[in-house]
Amino acid sequence: MAKPHQQYMGAQLMDRDSDEESLEEMDIEANLCCPDALSAILSTVFFPSWLCSLQMIKQNERAAALVWGKYVGSINEPGIHIVNPCGVVIRRVTTVRKTLDVREVSVTDKDGNPIYISGNIAYKITSAKKATVDTEQPDKYTLEMAPMVLRTVASRFHYDELRSGAPSQMLGDELQKLVLSAGVQVLRFQLTDLKYDSQIASAMLARQQAVAQVDAKRALVHGAAETASSTVARLKQLGHTFTAENEQRLIHDLLLKNLDPDYKARATIMSQQP
Repeated sequence: MAKPHQQYMGAQLMDRDSDEESLEEMDIEANLCCPDALSAILSTVFFPSWLCSLQMIKQNERAAALVWGKYVGSINEPGIHIVNPCGVVIRRVTTVRKTLDVREVSVTDKDGNPIYISGNIAYKITSAKKATVDTEQPDKYTLEMAPMVLRTVASRFHYDELRSGAPSQMLGDELQKLVLSAGVQVLRFQLTDLKYDSQIASAMLARQQAVAQVDAKRALVHGAAETASSTVARLKQLGHTFTAENEQRLIHDLLLKNLDPDYKARATIMSQQP
C-alpha cells in the first residue's frame, strides 16, 4: 500500500502546474501616462507637475498602480517609468527570496501523540496587486497560515515519517493553496525540528526501552531454542540415543544454560542406550 506522501505527490502534479501558471498571470500592465480622464485633464492643466512624474523601479521590485484609489495595473519591469502625477499612487513590493521560521507548533501525529514541530519556509512575492492591494501584510499572512498547514499535514504521518522529511512536498503544496491569493509563491517548506511534548517524552522513552527489552529477550529465547534443538539433533547424528524423558531434560537444561548464565545444572549421567 502506498504511503500518504506517495499518493499525494501524484495527485498534486497538475495542481502545482496550474498554480505556477496563475502566479504568472496575476497582474496587468498599467497605463501610467493617461490612466483615466480626470488625471489626464489635471496633469494638462498643471503641466509643470510632470517634472515629478519619474518613478524608478529597482531590480527585484514590482509596483501596483492605483488611480484615485482604484487598481489599474502593475509595473513589472525594472527601470525608470513616467507616471501621471495626478491621482496615481504607486505601491511597491520586493520580489527577492525570503525565509520564515515557524517555531514549535503543537501538533498531533497520526498515532495521536502530541509533538512540537518547527519548520522553515522559503518564498517570494510574485504579484504586486495581490501583495499590496488584496493583502495588507503578505509576510505576516504567510506566517499565520503555516501553523495550520503543519497541523493538518502532521496528522497524516507517523512520528518516524515526519522525522524522515517525507511530508515536505505536501507541506509546500498545501501552503501554496492558502497563500496564492496573497501573491506569494512557496519555494520550499521543510521541517527543521521535531520532538515529543515534554509531558509524554519520558513515557515514550520508557515505552521504547520496554519494546527494546522485549525484542532482545525474544531474540535470546529464539536463539536458545535453536541452539538446544540443533545440539540434540547433532548428538543423535553422532549415534547417541535418548529416552523421551532424558531428551526433554537435556533440552530443558540447555535452555536454562543459555537463558540464565548463573544457572548451574545438576550433574546428570545419561547412559547411551544399546
